[in-house]
Amino acid sequence: MKTVFQHLTRRDFIRYLMAGSISVPLLMEGLAQNLMAQEPTPKRPIIWLKGQASDNHNVGFWNLPEFPGFLEKFFEVIPRSAVNKDISELDDSDIATSHILILEGLFTNDPDDPLNSLIKDLIVVSRVVILLGNEAAYGNRAPEGFMDLEGNLLYHVETPYLKLPGAPVPARHLLGMLNHLVLFGLPKLDAFRRPEALYKTTICDRCEYRGDFEAGRFVRFHGEKEGCLYLLGCKGPVTKNSCPVEKWNGTSNWCVGAGSPCTGCSEPDYPDHHGLGMFGQLSSDDAAINSFFVRHLDTIAKGTAVVAAAGIATHAFSKRAASPLKGQRLPILEDDDE
Repeated sequence: MKTVFQHLTRRDFIRYLMAGSISVPLLMEGLAQNLMAQEPTPKRPIIWLKGQASDNHNVGFWNLPEFPGFLEKFFEVIPRSAVNKDISELDDSDIATSHILILEGLFTNDPDDPLNSLIKDLIVVSRVVILLGNEAAYGNRAPEGFMDLEGNLLYHVETPYLKLPGAPVPARHLLGMLNHLVLFGLPKLDAFRRPEALYKTTICDRCEYRGDFEAGRFVRFHGEKEGCLYLLGCKGPVTKNSCPVEKWNGTSNWCVGAGSPCTGCSEPDYPDHHGLGMFGQLSSDDAAINSFFVRHLDTIAKGTAVVAAAGIATHAFSKRAASPLKGQRLPILEDDDE
């Protein structure tokens, strides 16, 4: 293993990171070797602040048991209680040892809240900021009284930042980005400032039911065993994430594999998706995939309805034509008194 990872390039790193859950042990070994091969330095400091959030990202960390040990070995997570009130002491002219700031959850915009002032001070002196989870990443959807971290703060400073959205965020996403920042610096980001290595390919492009999608084999109700879940509101065509290869539950399964449509949890419009909701069906234009069956789904559905109606009418007409009473006048029953 050591010779394989002795000279890990950025391209190799991204390739292993994108390879999926089958390469997790290989990735962990490679990252460890490369970090140990660096010049001896103290553990890289991380300041991890949590606001109001559901804590569902802990589920992502359970999915990678190696994560806590690896984090403890190469990084030092500084608790909020240990952050010195004099923020200037955290600033270090040597960028290799300056801290990484992770912001998770929603933070109040109340100027009297000590955490509000702390975040504003920390952002300016951080090496890089990671917005972890949807609440922090897509703050423009924050409820009244909470900060839009990107629009209100990060957009106005020079500190670089990236987003790791999802509900939850896979632990390997965070682990990979922390190591990429140490080894290679800021990764290539997409239009939403998500790492392209993790959020470049749509769910649909790597889904096991992609062939069914193209062939028009769709399940019509929950519980059907085989077929694409597009008609049940799957957001796979417009969602970019690594779930089909990353998977969950110890890399054994994932949402679509378990029979649930993708809810698009890593996209900015989650969970309402422009009024569709998590399980509203995407239009053929929104799906934007060159599938004959998706592009003409409405026409096919209407054609099927017309054919069915015509069949019913034909059957009724044939039945009437075959009646022995056809052309006969039914006698009228008269009262006996008449």
